[in-house]
Amino acid sequence: MKRMKQILSLLLILAMLFTLAGGALAEENGAATDENGETAESGLVLNDGSPWVNWSLRENIAQAEKKPDSPKDDFYLWVNYDWLKSAEIKPGNYVIKAMLDAENEIVEQAFEVLNDTTLTSEDATMVQHLYKAFLDWDARNALGVALLQKEIDRIRAVSSIGELTQLLCAEDYRGATLFTYGVTRGPNDPDTWITEVVAQDLLLEDSAEYRERTDYGDLCEASLRSVFPRMMKKLGYSPEETSEMLDLAFALETELADSMITKAEEMAPDYIQRINNEMSRAEAETLCSSFPWLDIMYADGYAGAQRFLVHEPAWLQKMDEIWREERLEHLKNDLIVRTVQLYICFLDRESYDLYREMLNKKYGIEGSTPDEDMAYYIVCSFLPKQMACAFFEKYDPTKMKNDITRICKEAIDCYREMVREEEWLTEETRAKAIEKLDSMHILAVCPEKWPDYSGLSIEGLGLYDCLHAIPRYDDQICRSLVDQPVDRDLWYCTGEDAWVNNVLQGNAIYAPSLNTFIILRGILGDTIYREDMSDEELYGAIGTIIAHEISHAFDPTCSQYDATGKLNSWWTEADYDAFDARAKKLIDYYNGMTIFSGIHLFGENIQGEAVADMGGVKCMLRLLEKKKEDADYRTFFEAFARIYRTLITVEMEHYNLLQDPHPADYIRVNSVVQQFPQFFETYGIQEGDGMWLAPEDRVAVW
Repeated sequence: MKRMKQILSLLLILAMLFTLAGGALAEENGAATDENGETAESGLVLNDGSPWVNWSLRENIAQAEKKPDSPKDDFYLWVNYDWLKSAEIKPGNYVIKAMLDAENEIVEQAFEVLNDTTLTSEDATMVQHLYKAFLDWDARNALGVALLQKEIDRIRAVSSIGELTQLLCAEDYRGATLFTYGVTRGPNDPDTWITEVVAQDLLLEDSAEYRERTDYGDLCEASLRSVFPRMMKKLGYSPEETSEMLDLAFALETELADSMITKAEEMAPDYIQRINNEMSRAEAETLCSSFPWLDIMYADGYAGAQRFLVHEPAWLQKMDEIWREERLEHLKNDLIVRTVQLYICFLDRESYDLYREMLNKKYGIEGSTPDEDMAYYIVCSFLPKQMACAFFEKYDPTKMKNDITRICKEAIDCYREMVREEEWLTEETRAKAIEKLDSMHILAVCPEKWPDYSGLSIEGLGLYDCLHAIPRYDDQICRSLVDQPVDRDLWYCTGEDAWVNNVLQGNAIYAPSLNTFIILRGILGDTIYREDMSDEELYGAIGTIIAHEISHAFDPTCSQYDATGKLNSWWTEADYDAFDARAKKLIDYYNGMTIFSGIHLFGENIQGEAVADMGGVKCMLRLLEKKKEDADYRTFFEAFARIYRTLITVEMEHYNLLQDPHPADYIRVNSVVQQFPQFFETYGIQEGDGMWLAPEDRVAVW
């Protein structure tokens, strides 16, 4: 299937490569610093962070002369100094951190699965086939760019808006589209799948970049313009034609950007209200008079859809204005650029290396990721269910699943006590909060129920055809769910949450529409979880992550959902005002922090994650107190500090500041431990120390 599932799968693998691998050509472009802590290339001042220097930046830690004498001024640095000094970002990567260390353990085991010829299940056979297809450079080089050329030529041949509509509706079209769609769990009725319509992604990633350009936006455009001409030359375009093509694509996106939600707005608590535009089929059919979005969807098998969740109606209406004959070249060029972006990673070696070079320039990466690693990430993105099942065929997850489930249940029980003791809550709101906890669902380590993939076969297919056959089957599953009841036990996520289907990824998530928190297998290793951990280590590491996800149920965004997962205000007005006042104090606290070069944290963007961080540590401290009278808080706090140890490039840290709802990792450690008296007592921290925070200035919401 050529629409949402195909395009999302391709985009998700690109996103995964950005996050985990991000390979590049061996080009040295790291930001060396001078004696004043300024980067040689950009002039950014990296060591002016306040109240703590950002020691996660590799340029900063390289200049740190010795470990601090005590934890009293910078706890993160004191705990992680030795690791930070010895850690090296692997070639082809832009970050190394504890959660990726845990996932690296999984990768090594996964390689055994991918190369174990004794595994004969359909799942193992399928993942091994796709893995080998990606690594078959003889076949890929022989095919070259021929199949991409075919799609580009079809777009170029379009001579009217009517022909463009026909192309986008054609069953055999394999190029990019102008929007994405599929099914999701609706915020107003989480028990029924609803058809979701989402605006296109942008070349500069954030609509705000088209209104007021930042250094990151400049970097996005520069990386594209530096590499794209060489790729387009392979497709028969001159440098002048390529430059004009990009100009037209950026011009179109600049026009659309004014009608699109910014990344900052996506991180705001009212984001769900912004995109909660549910409508009937009849209402959807009145949105556009020219732009054929429904024709495209109906041709793709969604003709029976009766309910739609349109994220950005203003964007659709802007597309309706643009869908004119005189704008045909803008639209065609945008499609060509997007189609090349979709396929560049999966073509011949020369194209693949250009793709990696583009990431290098964008994220400050050095070196090259092994092809085998990239092949594994491809498998996990396109065949997440099959890769996980093959993995669990070889590595039994039963004990780990039981351990994590037990801690999850303990954390829910503890959070119930915390809610009962919150004096600022009225009994009415308290009862609703406890109801939400009582209804909370746990999905730990591995699913009990997967979608049915028994009809999927890729036997004998090359890489290019695999990457169409798999999403085509995925979309059959997606279409079968339209307007159907949601099975809450089924491990199947779509849209922005589709990455959760890869249970071997190092992450965890709370899904508000399901009132469910999910702990993925890939996060359970290294410093985060081991079977031999003491209670203090266990609670300080994986325990705080589990409790963090539970805390999300009561952060500024997810607290808008009730026990059933429905978007529904269950707060009294007075309680919500009190909650909002506490959140605003937290926002002000983070707004006062500088990361580097005078750039402040955006408290509004990170408040949800910060609330969950603090709630998670509070929950685990209570559990530890109950379990042990002589608890070793030193071990607990240091285990917590280690799970966020991170070494990262300046470029990626800059990106995170603008695009990531999480605080920088060193801030996640120091700002959170400051909220708890046990921390000050354990380390003898007093007023005047860098880690001191007066009781009246502490900001934990829960």
